[in-house]
Amino acid sequence: MSTVVDAADDGEGPNPFDGDRIELSDRKVRVISPAAWIARFASRIDDAATRFVYR
Repeated sequence: MSTVVDAADDGEGPNPFDGDRIELSDRKVRVISPAAWIARFASRIDDAATRFVYR
């Protein structure tokens, strides 16, 4: 978790380590998440294949 927090911490806003739990915004997690990159890539390939098939 520390690596994710370090990568997502842009020096603005509250410290994610403050308090009882670590909290990050969804946007920051998506920026560094490989699963999010793969989902976007798969969606683009799916859209392109759909356009190709139904043309």
